[in-house]
Amino acid sequence: MRLFAKTGTAIDEDVRRLVDGGIRRIRRVFSSRRAREVLVEVTEVVEDEHELGIVMLDPGTPLLGSARRTALRRQSCMTNRGRRDFWLNMSRVIEGLTNCHDAGIVHGAIDGSAIFAGDEQALSYRLGGYEACVHITDDPRPSEMALRTSSAVSFRQDLADLAEVIRSALGLGQPEEPVLTNIERRMLARMADPPHFQLYDGHVALSDLAEVIEDLARLGTSVEGELVLYPGQDVLRSDLPSLASGAIPAENREAVLRFVADDLLGPDTRLVGIDDRKVRVVTDLATYVVELVDDRIGMIVRGGKRRPNDAIADAVDIKRRIHLARHRGAAAERVRRLGNGALSWMGVREAPAPTAPFDDPPSWHALILLEAFALLRQQFRTFPVETIAPPRSRADLVWIAARSDEERAEQRKRLKLPPLAVALDREMKHDEGRADWTVSLSDTLGRPRERLPELALEMIDEIGGRLAYGFRSSEPVLTGQDLFLRPRTEAGTEGAIRRRLQNVVAARANVELLRALDDPASVAMDAALRAVAVPGEPPPDLDGSKRGAWEAIAEGRSINVVVGPPGVGKTYLITRLIESILVGTPNARILVASQNHETLITMEHELKEVLTAHGKIVVRVEKSEVQADATLLRQTSRACLEAALRSEITGPLVNPYREIREALRPTDVAERVLAERVMRDTDSLLLRSADVTLATTSSSFVEDMIADGEQFDWVFVEEAARANGAELIGALLLGNRRVMIGDHRQLSPFEADERKKFFEPFRAEELLKDGAERLASIPDLPPEVDTTFERLNADRGLLIDVLATATRLEEPFRSIAEREKEREVDLGRPSVVAKTLREQSRMHPAICRIVSRTFYDGDLVPTDRVMDRKATVRSRGGFPTSPIVVLDLPPLGTSSLRSFERRKRKDLTNPSEAAALVEAVKGVAPAVDAEVQPSLVVLATYTGQVKLLELLLKPRIDAEGRLRGFVSPRGDGRFVYTSDSFQGGEADVVLASLVRNNVVVGRPALGFLSNPQRLNVLLSRARQKLIVATSLQFLSDVVDGTDRDRTGGPLSFIRTLVEELRESAGEADAGHPRGATILARDERGKSAR
Repeated sequence: MRLFAKTGTAIDEDVRRLVDGGIRRIRRVFSSRRAREVLVEVTEVVEDEHELGIVMLDPGTPLLGSARRTALRRQSCMTNRGRRDFWLNMSRVIEGLTNCHDAGIVHGAIDGSAIFAGDEQALSYRLGGYEACVHITDDPRPSEMALRTSSAVSFRQDLADLAEVIRSALGLGQPEEPVLTNIERRMLARMADPPHFQLYDGHVALSDLAEVIEDLARLGTSVEGELVLYPGQDVLRSDLPSLASGAIPAENREAVLRFVADDLLGPDTRLVGIDDRKVRVVTDLATYVVELVDDRIGMIVRGGKRRPNDAIADAVDIKRRIHLARHRGAAAERVRRLGNGALSWMGVREAPAPTAPFDDPPSWHALILLEAFALLRQQFRTFPVETIAPPRSRADLVWIAARSDEERAEQRKRLKLPPLAVALDREMKHDEGRADWTVSLSDTLGRPRERLPELALEMIDEIGGRLAYGFRSSEPVLTGQDLFLRPRTEAGTEGAIRRRLQNVVAARANVELLRALDDPASVAMDAALRAVAVPGEPPPDLDGSKRGAWEAIAEGRSINVVVGPPGVGKTYLITRLIESILVGTPNARILVASQNHETLITMEHELKEVLTAHGKIVVRVEKSEVQADATLLRQTSRACLEAALRSEITGPLVNPYREIREALRPTDVAERVLAERVMRDTDSLLLRSADVTLATTSSSFVEDMIADGEQFDWVFVEEAARANGAELIGALLLGNRRVMIGDHRQLSPFEADERKKFFEPFRAEELLKDGAERLASIPDLPPEVDTTFERLNADRGLLIDVLATATRLEEPFRSIAEREKEREVDLGRPSVVAKTLREQSRMHPAICRIVSRTFYDGDLVPTDRVMDRKATVRSRGGFPTSPIVVLDLPPLGTSSLRSFERRKRKDLTNPSEAAALVEAVKGVAPAVDAEVQPSLVVLATYTGQVKLLELLLKPRIDAEGRLRGFVSPRGDGRFVYTSDSFQGGEADVVLASLVRNNVVVGRPALGFLSNPQRLNVLLSRARQKLIVATSLQFLSDVVDGTDRDRTGGPLSFIRTLVEELRESAGEADAGHPRGATILARDERGKSAR
């Protein structure tokens, strides 16, 4: 019953007449059975002296009547599937409204109380509240507006009012609003402001909504449905620049691409079919001819301004988003990440086939695949070989040659992998000569249980016309056997994969976390968790970006993401946050996890410095590969027990203290058993008592804590960009509040690009065919692996969705950060999920500018503290005083040398660059008045160059472990590292060798340098001075050879770096020397002057 209070005035009679008239008008609509299903039926009108009542037949509850149901609905609508169900229900409301409109009735009072909902899990929405409806022939008196707004009523206004109710029901405009697809946003905007010069009524609105529902059914977990295309080289040179009518220079390819991308995203974009392989995309400005490279990737082959006679009579509106990639590779990567969200160009005019519903979210299956495929990939490094008779001169070695295997050869051909002999030769040429190989009679996966020989490659030679490989073996190997050469598998590797799979299985019931790991914006945070261990106000000394990150974390999301470029003080921010949490909530428990130990050691040091004064316990746990007694946790336990024994104890505690004494100094087997029990109990007590626990993401302690049901108030994951989803899920599962910190523009998870190749559908299907059978040889894998394989083999639609999700979860931090950046651009407001720290306090401003413009789009800036920092490094012997010095060697193409690079198997060296850097060390020294001794480090991109530099610099390190007055960056007397191993480190002076200088064409010429993340790490470690040895001309030649038209290919960052260095060398800052100096060096690395 809906009640209206009487006023005791003439208005009561007006209300009665209004209600009677409205119900009388609506009765003609109820002649349709379907209308009775979508409209609330009024059975009678009753009244007494106080109220007038409208009796409705089982209407349900008002859509916005219950705060709890509204919150649950908004949580459900965070997902595509949840919104699809919501739109299906809203289509019932629009259908009911359309029935009214078709009868000439304007509803006139649509709001949150006019729509009624029954069971949210079923199709139950109905339209009511039509008591104040108006027929288009009516001439209502002013008093009859009592139950309506005073504004005009119309069919259009009914639809606009309904759009406003929908926005409120979804929570649009709220901090945790769902991320709508482009087609949803367009549909809702059209309903909120119906077009004036086009037919738009309830029937059109229903048609638009049907497309939305079909689109969401097909998308699965993909956030957006997109049509992907890229420009051809010829059209980018001529056709596309002409569209801007000279406002954008043709040479400015970036601006041209942005202009075209904006044009394609316009509201009135249409598509016309030309033939089976070509379509025409028509915007308000231009016409683009698109050739289909494959079903889901198009290439713009022609473009021109729109002409009056362009025929678009048979065109269809493109309601999905069009994504313009820079080149073919970027388009293919976009399609791979989108999965089912990448739309078919030829299928734009066809109704999409909905995907079948499923129970487990695709992200859960994807996490299983990440680890299962890591095991299955081992088979492609297992080579069929035979042992052959050795030459007399090297009979001490085991000689192996490749043998044919037709079945394997065919499989590698289907997977588009190099032939067996080529792959084996590549492995051997890059081998480091360690005992990393073994041979076995079978090719089963996993670590064989029998004892196998350990093989170390010694030499490669030709024997009897065959390429052969000589290994030093720990065991005799008989000649003439057909064997399989394979890498030795460490027990710890399989154990870590097993633990991660168990963590994934444990997360199966936590659907919200599984969804949040793929897209935190799709999951609303439980309001109750926001009150748990809330941080206080941010410290006043934080810069603006850190303050914004602090406030976002305090506000809380399903997962908060903090992007921290080099030197911005990520550790400082997290340490202060943890301090604030523990001061405000003394009994809070916090877990800090990271993919590597070095980060945890740094965090432990920082946390103890801050928290010791507050009496807080910080425990770092690690698993020793030797025995439990060697772990840091066990050492801490022993220290606690030793401290307890220092006091004199009498009475009932005598026996427990005797057990402690025996546990610390056991003398026989019985006491050792007792000691282990006491130590385990103490370990467990320490973990449960710790205010802050630090552990690696793949630690067995994480698995144990999950099994024990442990729960932390907060989980912080440091260096999260270096971990894949399976590594992250265990730690995240332990937290109520979750924060990931990292930088996706530095190092990625190990072999991420290689692993992602196997998520291509044709490769994945091949692995899945016999994957469960192959994995059966590895003991103790959870049975859920087999279940996932069975499910994916049976449902290709789900498989495509899972593979796209797996591609994203291979680098979840990067995927989230990049997606949130795109949303900021699309929606025109800052992300509430991901916050980027922008002010760095490490690098000299000149070094910061190079790094910022090359890798961070100019967003990274130095703090005032860096600008005013006193220098502790000086130059001597005429060496340049500029913060950046480039030791510029000639390119190999203009040199008399046969080669700058020297390769011995995997070791690659460049002696000329090494000589240049060793000479440069003489040109820098600690400042005379330096209060703290400055540090120096030498970095290289290859292990071989590191070994060479260590050899050359070792005689120059004095007895105190200093190199020409500089201390080592980690205080251990070591000065030379690979760039990868020094991520997170810093030094006052950094000397870097880029190593590569050759005449090879394309990306292979650069090797590791073609990875922008590695180069970013290399160049961003220096506080005061950066000295780089390379050939700028070689770098420029390589990029020009792959991107002569400057279209912005994958190596464009190299061009940006070279240009920035040359520009910085040509200008001087006010009151300071120029930012960079380029010193010419000859082919020996000596001064060219």
